[in-house]
Amino acid sequence: MNITTDEFLSLAKKYQALGSSTQRLLEDVRRGSFKVQDGVRLRQLYEFLLDLQFVQGDFSDVHEMTAAVGRMLAEHQDEEEEKIVAERWVPEKGFPGATLWVQREDEKWTIAPSPKEGACIGKCVKDIGSAKWFDKPLPLLVDGH
Repeated sequence: MNITTDEFLSLAKKYQALGSSTQRLLEDVRRGSFKVQDGVRLRQLYEFLLDLQFVQGDFSDVHEMTAAVGRMLAEHQDEEEEKIVAERWVPEKGFPGATLWVQREDEKWTIAPSPKEGACIGKCVKDIGSAKWFDKPLPLLVDGH
C-alpha cells in the first residue's frame, strides 16, 4: 500500500473522529460478531471505509468489508428516514377521479396524505405521517369487484 503522508494523516484523523464505539463496531464487523443498533455509527463507519478503499486501491479485504457494511446499512436503514422519490396518479375504479400515490426510496408505495398538497417528493417518510406501504400502487376497488 503506497499512500502519501497527507492521505495517511487524513485517514488517521477520520478514524480518530469515529470515536471508540464506532471503532469497536469495526472490530466486531471484522470478527463477524456484531449487532447493529446504531445507524449513525454504521454510516460513519461506511464513509470511513469508502475513504480507506479509495486510498488502498485494489486491497480486497477493505473492499469486502466495505461491501459488508454497505449491505448492513441497507438492511438496517430506518424506514422513517427514507425519502419520497416519485408520485403517480392512479385511476379509481367506478369513479372519474384518481388517487395520488407516493413512492419511497425502497420502491414501496402509499396513498399521499393530502392530494391538495401535491408533491411530496423530497420529503422524509416520517414527515408525511404513518401509512401502510405496498409493493405497487393499487387501483381502489370501490365498486366491490
